[in-house]
Amino acid sequence: MNGSTRRMGDAGQTRIVITGMGAVSPYGAGAPALLSALAEGRGAIRPIEDFDASGCACKQGARVPQGSLAALTGSNNLRRAPRATQFTMLATEEALQGAGYGPSTWDSERVGVFLGTYRAMTEVSQDIWHRIITSEPRFVQPLLFQETVTNAVASALSIRWGWHGTNYAISAGSACGFQVLALAARALRSGRADAIIAGTFDLFTEATHYDMDDIGMLSDANVSRPFDSRRDGHILGEGAGVVVLETLASARARGATVLAELAGLGVAHDGHAFAHHHPEGRGLASAMEQALREAASSPGDVGYIAAASNSTQSLDRAEVAALRTVLGPAASTIPISSLKALTGEAESASDMFNLLACVGAVRGGGLPVQAGTDQPEFELNLVRQPQAHPPVRAALAHSYSFGGNAGAALIRAIQPMEELT
Repeated sequence: MNGSTRRMGDAGQTRIVITGMGAVSPYGAGAPALLSALAEGRGAIRPIEDFDASGCACKQGARVPQGSLAALTGSNNLRRAPRATQFTMLATEEALQGAGYGPSTWDSERVGVFLGTYRAMTEVSQDIWHRIITSEPRFVQPLLFQETVTNAVASALSIRWGWHGTNYAISAGSACGFQVLALAARALRSGRADAIIAGTFDLFTEATHYDMDDIGMLSDANVSRPFDSRRDGHILGEGAGVVVLETLASARARGATVLAELAGLGVAHDGHAFAHHHPEGRGLASAMEQALREAASSPGDVGYIAAASNSTQSLDRAEVAALRTVLGPAASTIPISSLKALTGEAESASDMFNLLACVGAVRGGGLPVQAGTDQPEFELNLVRQPQAHPPVRAALAHSYSFGGNAGAALIRAIQPMEELT
């Protein structure tokens, strides 16, 4: 193996890099819209207007703005697709454009699509059941049923671009983005693919909003305030995030711009309970330790943390416990923020939002501001104000799902000379 694909201390693993990224978020289409809003501390949570939430205590949500999805494509077919397909297709289109993709960039047999989702195609399922209840089953369009399966969006991507490599669609709670990244890195290191389109998507519907409100997961105060002593639940968000992954050697050989290195990954499970996280954050601690170990990094190397906190009691306490276990005293000094105060809890899409925020951090795009946390319960170095921050050398993104799944990724800057040597 060429020495340029190795890093001292990382067991000689082939280095995996990000060469393109895309997003559809509550700020609209495009990763720049997401990252600039986060760095400014500009919230996307607002009163829900496209369905009746008057029966819920929580009447706020972070919805993808209607009409914003035409920003990256004019496809009539895409406008008729379910919103989850629209979100992910547009994010993929942006990521490919950033990666310099063309028909001859990679062998189509060696391009894989790995997608994760928590709720899959719930909007289509809701539509079907609404039609069945209000009319009769025979009035439901038969083709709608094929849009309800978990792999519908992943398949749509391979069909759209004519890729024939491995096509995965997995669900592992709201932390499945890191499962996707771990599987993608393994596929690239094994030589089974030249490029992986990796991403997540999730959205919320009237039914899921009412369900989460009924079981007491949403904020009665209609405020998302991670790490705050007054937190009383989260607010739902939605969207999609996609990255193009390839090896550093491959990216350099084709002259691609490397955005950042996916230097370390970890995935784990609490093995504890469905409704509560392990009180010591066992699953998340394990995932973070794995990511740091794989990247041959120490807590002192981490310059920013994109947190999992979503303004619920169990998650926030477990996350802080895990941070203290893994990072020690540095847990109180490393700049940290939770995007979910601004974007809402977008479930698996939040995984990719966190990842993109870390890419932005190592590229000098500013650190996401911690909004809503006026009475912090924990001793943390929260990013308080929009301000110029020098690029950090490495950033840690993680996620922690109800049900126990946890994941973490260490994102590292690529120095210009590294791309040349």
